Amino acid sequence: MPTRRLPLISLSAFVCLLATANVAMAQHEPASGGGTIGGGSTSRPSTKPATKPATKPPAAATTRTRTSTPTRTTPRVNRPTTSAGNPSGTTGRPITPATKPATATTSSAKTAAESYYQQGETLYNAQKYKEALDLYLKAAELNPSMSTALYRIGWIYNDLEDFDSAVDFLRRVILLQPNNSAAFFELGYANKKLERYNDALLAFQQAARLKPDYAGAHYQAGWIYNELKNYDDAIDSLKLAVQHRSNYPEAHNELGYALRHLGRYSEAIEEYQEAIRLKPDLALAHLGLGDVYYYNTKQYADAARAYEKGLQLKPDNATAFYNLAWCYNDLERYSEAIGKLKAAVSLKSDYAEAYNEYGYALHQLQRYAEALQQYQTAIRMKTGYASAHYNLGLTFVAMNNRNAALEQYRILQRLDNERATKLFNQIK
Repeated sequence: MPTRRLPLISLSAFVCLLATANVAMAQHEPASGGGTIGGGSTSRPSTKPATKPATKPPAAATTRTRTSTPTRTTPRVNRPTTSAGNPSGTTGRPITPATKPATATTSSAKTAAESYYQQGETLYNAQKYKEALDLYLKAAELNPSMSTALYRIGWIYNDLEDFDSAVDFLRRVILLQPNNSAAFFELGYANKKLERYNDALLAFQQAARLKPDYAGAHYQAGWIYNELKNYDDAIDSLKLAVQHRSNYPEAHNELGYALRHLGRYSEAIEEYQEAIRLKPDLALAHLGLGDVYYYNTKQYADAARAYEKGLQLKPDNATAFYNLAWCYNDLERYSEAIGKLKAAVSLKSDYAEAYNEYGYALHQLQRYAEALQQYQTAIRMKTGYASAHYNLGLTFVAMNNRNAALEQYRILQRLDNERATKLFNQIK
């Protein structure tokens, strides 16, 4: 085949052509969630998830129900209206111990303790938990073996986030009632919030042994196994949770997380999709699904759709915004990427990788002066950031600033020889 001769072009046209060619040469950061937060996954909360409900059901059949809901600062998961002797299989915490206390110190002390306890119940049913606590404490002081009061005290301390105090009283309940699965669950909850995961795991496992269909206890054990990176055992516990409670989106979400970390991506996708089917507004399931598509199967259009929905529901995750923007850049949706990167850096002002990706989007739109600013910001945030230096050099090439590009080349010679060579080839 004969060699074709290229037509002559003017110097100005050549410079324009060089700049246009370099648009596609800026480095798109690999899909790693650059500078990822919390280990790089957006599928689980960075803080420990609350298991307490927005409303508290009645303590026993003799108490009145309540319809009003107190204001909460953290999301809660609904819990059952059953007594603690028969705790429901949910992530929520049960509310009453299995049995009444066996004895009191004296007859008069027992009578007084019962009076304080009933007054506490009235306040408890009115959701005046702090006031109820004082009365339960008086009852327990008069009758130290009154396990119902001790359990209430432990429950309320958990509700008030005084977890150390909760542990003390719940241990007393268990000494009096070693078969009280609800007390073990509460103890596990307190230890989990204190990040004493081994102690929490033992308590949840005992709750499940005492009540094998206790789905909430199985779920919590699975959650802790995931936190401890013991994914095989997490799967075993979580499968028991969904076995005993079919409508359990949070457990399916945790299953997706465990399966993804075991490299079982198609199964993870199925679990996240099931969680979403059961609870379409479960943001973490959408974000977790996005993670599988983004980090593992490299299905960036699918990842973008999952992240979009997750961020609509929970717009507070800088990593997810970064990942979504990366997908948009990969799909050549640069203007949309810029909007998401602005959101990422507004949530995490020192997010160097987001500034670098921001510069990439601007470069692709040939907004070179703005791209320079973003790359320079990324470099200030992260010393020795080779990718940002490389992209900055390419933008200088696109702007026909050879000396500035050569300066970035010399920096890259110290940081990354491969990138330095690639940049030098563009400068020549």
